[in-house]
This record gives sequence, structure tokens and C-alpha cells, in this order.
Amino acid sequence: MTPNFSYREVDEDSLLPTWSALRVHSLNWQPGCDLPALLDEWETRLTGVDDPDTAAIVTLPSHEIADALPLIRHGFAPLVVIAERRAGHPVAHKQTDVRIRRATHADLDVAVELNLNTIRYDAAFGMVSERPNSAQHLRTALTEVLDRPTESMWLAVRGDTPVGMVYVDMPQDALWVERYATGRPFAYLGHLGVRPDARRSGAGSALVAHVHDVLDRSGVASTLLHHALPNPRSTPFWYSHGYRPSWTLWVRRPALRSFPGVSS
Repeated sequence: MTPNFSYREVDEDSLLPTWSALRVHSLNWQPGCDLPALLDEWETRLTGVDDPDTAAIVTLPSHEIADALPLIRHGFAPLVVIAERRAGHPVAHKQTDVRIRRATHADLDVAVELNLNTIRYDAAFGMVSERPNSAQHLRTALTEVLDRPTESMWLAVRGDTPVGMVYVDMPQDALWVERYATGRPFAYLGHLGVRPDARRSGAGSALVAHVHDVLDRSGVASTLLHHALPNPRSTPFWYSHGYRPSWTLWVRRPALRSFPGVSS
């Protein structure tokens, strides 16, 4: 393929398929590119008609609104946003009855379940999918987070019951998202999840406030995260906590779709 287009297949025996289709076509946007022409050319290269585990993805700056209409006309939808918060952004305190504590290896089962709850909720918006091996690979990934020498995972606890969890990739673990960061050093907020029966309790806000305090005191200049744009909870929540859209992933899934009476 030319440099404008790329294709990858995700290893089924890993955690990656939880966050992605198994087969992903990407159009590599560059400033000043002729996106309508690239989209027309790309259509001739895509494969996997009606394969639900394929996706075509274009990632471009959220402010590039001139490119929105060509993407819509090609059947793409803005599905995921990479949002960024600069250090020191004040957020109004929300009253809650939870306390925040560091997560330990003894909390691994709870952490896996809270992460799975988030995956199951976000699956309704078309990007993530709970796979048969998701829990197994989450256990491995979250164990690695708990093994880090720098404190990176916290729980919101009501009484003795954990009701929410957050973890971050501190700067030494966040290099994979460097392309999108505008400040240095930067961190990545990998997960925030609250049990369904604890939503609107202030648990999520308390977790995020704690994380931001840790990051700000550590000298982290910016924090990034991904969120599902159609999720009616995520967008208002994150922007009320100082995040702003930076990059948008426009997605079509399946990557190539047939229609009655139209040859592919």
C-alpha cells in the first residue's frame, strides 16, 4: 500500500481485539491532504465486504471540521475522541460518601470486573467488544499496572466495598500516545469505571480529582484519554473535568459494506 493507507490484523490471542476490530484499515491523514480524493481512492483498496470484524478508521484533529462532510458522505461516523487536559485546570468539588485508596493485588478481581463493566457499556457504541478472552487478558494487563513501582491505580470505596476504579499510565508508561500530546511530560488515563449502582454518586468525580491531584503534583503537563463520543455519560463528564477534544477517530464498521443491487 502507499503511505496514505495502512492495514493491520490484531492478534486474536491478546487484549487488543477488545478495543478494536480484528482487521483495521487506516487512512493516514496529513495537513493539507485532499481527503475527498483519498477517500475515493481508498474505497477501491478496502477488503472484507460485510465482515463485522473489520473497521476503516480516519484519525484527524477534532478542529478539522472542513473534512467532516466528506467523511459523512462516505458513511463514516465520529466514534472516539482523544481528549486532553492541561495541568491545573480547576474543577468544582462534588460531595460524595466514598473515599479513595490505592489499589493492591488483593483488589485484582474487583479491578477486572469494574473494567469489564465499562467495556460492556461502551460496546453499545460500536468500537469496543467483550471477547471470550477479555477477562483473562485484562487480568494480565491490570496485574502489570499493579506491579509498577509508581502508584498508578486507585479505588473508590463506600464502606468496605469498592465501587469504582481508575488507573493511569504515568509518563514513563505513556510514550505510545506521544503523537497526540501537546504538553511534556504527559500521562494517559487508561480507565475510569464505576459500578452501575454507584453512578451519579460522585465516585467517578472523586477518582478523577484524586488522579489529577497526583498528576499535577508530579509535574505532569497534560493528560490524555480516549472516550466514546456517542456515550451520553462520557462526553459531558470528561469535559466538565477540564478535558477538550484533540483528535477524533472517524470509523466505518464494517470497513466495506455491500448494498442490494450494488456490485462490490
